[in-house]
Amino acid sequence: GWAGMRFNTAYPIHPRIGLAKTVYKLYNLTTELIWWLRLPGVWCLQAIRLIAFTLLMLPGFVPPFLHFLTSSNVRKNIPYGKRFRQQLDIYLPVEFEEARQETSQFPVVVFISGGAWIIGYKVWGFIMGQLLQQNGVICVTSDYRNFPQGSVQDMIADVDDSIDWVSKNIHKYGGDRNRISVVGQSAGAHLTAMLLLYKMTNTPIGSMREKAEEADPNLLVGSPFGNIRHWVGISGPYDIPALIPELRHKGLHKRLLSALFDDLENQSPIQFLAKNKEKIDKKALLPKMHLFHGTKDASVDCKHSTKFASALKEAGLDVVVTMYKGKSHTDPILEDAVSGPDPLTQSLLDIVHGKKLNNYQGTLFITNPKPCSASHESATLSDSTFIH
Repeated sequence: GWAGMRFNTAYPIHPRIGLAKTVYKLYNLTTELIWWLRLPGVWCLQAIRLIAFTLLMLPGFVPPFLHFLTSSNVRKNIPYGKRFRQQLDIYLPVEFEEARQETSQFPVVVFISGGAWIIGYKVWGFIMGQLLQQNGVICVTSDYRNFPQGSVQDMIADVDDSIDWVSKNIHKYGGDRNRISVVGQSAGAHLTAMLLLYKMTNTPIGSMREKAEEADPNLLVGSPFGNIRHWVGISGPYDIPALIPELRHKGLHKRLLSALFDDLENQSPIQFLAKNKEKIDKKALLPKMHLFHGTKDASVDCKHSTKFASALKEAGLDVVVTMYKGKSHTDPILEDAVSGPDPLTQSLLDIVHGKKLNNYQGTLFITNPKPCSASHESATLSDSTFIH
């Protein structure tokens, strides 16, 4: 039945949509995306590079991907909403026992993957999910609408819905609803940062491009922070106007970017924070904020994290910044995680567990990350902000 298919196989079809409608929707979205991207284009070279990277990493990807497909401790394709792509996967810890699932108290990570707002997919988090489940943490990887199905605003609304579902339901899987951390990587870091700022300033999230037949009034009000303890942004773009020239250079033309960021001033974390910092309730119990970035990130310069940290400091907020010397955009979550060492996962586990772990499972070790560079804005950070 649907329950078994949904929880224990890789069957990806949303039960409310079905196979035929899913195939039709995928066909329409693919043709629409090609129209937006234009064919041929500079983006084709980026696609070839991505395929080549995947092939090179294949020997490291295959074993954990097979585990993802076959493990009963990975509950796959659970709907968190009615729309296409509103599904999530749950990676249960190796210590998980079915009979005691509602009395367990495992810490929880909600992981939102990147993908340039176009090719994001929850399965991209399968390595992160397995590393966390090996170390006593429930990891939830959530899907969200990609462009052209939605704009950035729609994606933020989906992320909010998925976190709200986790807050209300994760105890059924042995999760501690009072120990939830939200982690975003690349575009996922941008989306979760915007969601964080919207909630801090009590800004309606809203879904600007909702179709009338799919409209849901609950999207207009974001759920409160409640039980979210930490937010972690990994390799995230937080100054979107500064990033746009680079995106155009890689083949995403102006017309596409205008549709993707349909309210740019309110969809770029640094600019939004500068305009709305007076609205932040400093007395509220806010999640602790952490920024991770590699100093050799060629996709999103690590200046994005140091500039965002400075903006948070100017707004009276604290943030812990960790720079990984010589690391690229994907090193901390893919190459290092597959081959070891993996200092980022160690740091993330320390944050999530609230203590330093001495029995970390994996072939990983921790190093001392260095600042982005002397020319970056780390010198402007407050005393309560740390750069290791």
